[in-house]
Amino acid sequence: MGDVKRTDEIQGEIIHVYDGIEEADNALPMWWLWTFYGAIAFAIGYWFVYEEFEMASSTPELFAEAMAARAAAGEVDAETLQVLAGDAATVAEGRETFQTTCAACHGAEGQGQIGPNLTDDAWLHGGGPLQIYGSILDGISSDRARLAGSSGMPEWGAALGQRRVQAVTAYLLSVRNTNVQGGRPAEGEPFDPNASPEEREAETPEEAPGESEHAVTGDEAPPGA
Repeated sequence: MGDVKRTDEIQGEIIHVYDGIEEADNALPMWWLWTFYGAIAFAIGYWFVYEEFEMASSTPELFAEAMAARAAAGEVDAETLQVLAGDAATVAEGRETFQTTCAACHGAEGQGQIGPNLTDDAWLHGGGPLQIYGSILDGISSDRARLAGSSGMPEWGAALGQRRVQAVTAYLLSVRNTNVQGGRPAEGEPFDPNASPEEREAETPEEAPGESEHAVTGDEAPPGA
């Protein structure tokens, strides 16, 4: 390294040399400077608009709002439920409903009590978004109950309404695989998030004749849950 001052015909004034690499001191092109200054101005403006003052919704928030609107209109699909599981407000609403409606059987954190653990990766009737949603909505009849001594789980659709059933589903999807300490041992089959809907259906127990198309779930508890 050394300070060598000379003027190169192409590079201009050479001010330093490091291991044979020459460093010149040339003025940056105006287009580069304006691009740099513009990027800084955009970042500052973006921060204040979207983060500091929340004057506009971000793209993920707009997507979540669109999914929530679809859900409110009665359009329920796996993608919508999965998106709702990433929406903090929906998950908080679902947790509140879970605490007052489901915790008596499934535990305050979903770790299982007289009902199964909902925080591991095993599900008695399938752990897909629509399967969980259908279980809460339609319940588990006694002839489909898989826990020893269980008479199934009541259907909660009429009591909670579709929106709150969606919220509880979103909450359960958010706590799936969190493995709360002290929970019940895993019961049922592991849920494979990469399996296709057809593969998931094949892995879940067959429904009894006349059961709802949604009646496949990991929620199962005695009546009164």
